[in-house]
Amino acid sequence: MQFAPSEFQTLLVDGARRMLEAKSGVEHWRGLRETETGYDAERWKAFAELGWLALATPESHGGLEGSLEDLVLLSVELGRAIAIEPFVSQGVECLPLLAGSVDTPPELVESALAGSTRLALAHRPPHGGQAPAKAVRSGDKVRLVGARAMVLDAPSADILIVSAPLEAGSAALWRVETSCDGVSRAAYPLIDGSRAADVTFDLEVSASALILAGENAEAALTQAVAHGRLARLAQAVGSMEASLELAGTYARERRQFGAPIASFQAIQHLLADMFVAADQARSMLYFATAGLKSGEPADGALAAASVIIGEAGQVVSRNGVQIHGGYGLTDEYAISHHYRRLLTLEKLAGDVEDNLGVLADGLRL
Repeated sequence: MQFAPSEFQTLLVDGARRMLEAKSGVEHWRGLRETETGYDAERWKAFAELGWLALATPESHGGLEGSLEDLVLLSVELGRAIAIEPFVSQGVECLPLLAGSVDTPPELVESALAGSTRLALAHRPPHGGQAPAKAVRSGDKVRLVGARAMVLDAPSADILIVSAPLEAGSAALWRVETSCDGVSRAAYPLIDGSRAADVTFDLEVSASALILAGENAEAALTQAVAHGRLARLAQAVGSMEASLELAGTYARERRQFGAPIASFQAIQHLLADMFVAADQARSMLYFATAGLKSGEPADGALAAASVIIGEAGQVVSRNGVQIHGGYGLTDEYAISHHYRRLLTLEKLAGDVEDNLGVLADGLRL
């Protein structure tokens, strides 16, 4: 990997930080909870205008075809600002999948790149007692039946990309409009204010709704999910680094017994632990990025990064809350918002225990 940022990457990071900091902070985050979508619609338009949604899309479909490093650096800045707009769902997971099919209408990709059509990826297995989504052919039609759980950003999505294998068991990805009869969404907020939904399907779609099938679908879905995980890990790193800055600033400003609490050895130990954890997290983010770029199976690199970054996120956010004292638990302080965001991102990465199991399985092979 090239660790010195290119001129484009420097401009990307600087521009993203300025734009995101202009509309961020506690009052902004609290206000978003009252909105229907959970995110800032005006800022979402800016994401599209700046080309961020096109970053992972091939040039042949109107995208920028940026590198994985570009995606990671931008995601770090999104994490610093707790930007919960559906950037990963739309720009990292779904748009590359749509662009990977020759049958996708060009106007749909164009609308998605502009942010007008919102996308979400429905691939997680359903809760116990529900049947996974599957596709059954019936003449010229295909019937999608079953469910997918915790579809991130589904409440505001116009189109879902649904993983539903054909009856022969081969993988398949389908394009489904959320407005169709037979699509039901049970929406709910996550603890960081982002939105998700459990989705059930019982409807007929035309054969043209098929995006990819067979090995092509399996490979494309695996890559999209891996890149989505990497982007969320990068957001966690950004949130950690912002938390470290918040805690350091508070410790220098807060006075107790006639001195800044940053002069107390116990506080210095907490800050030192936060610094080391955040630095290790960024190193593991680079490790995972290099692993994905190498073309080798991504499970091991992503699992290792998820363990270190997940544990680091808890050290950083909990220490940050402790340095703030009782204030750190309240909604009026930014550190509590970063705590909830980091906890959510850790669970979305499969949490520490699950990823340790992946690593253990790899050692047994």
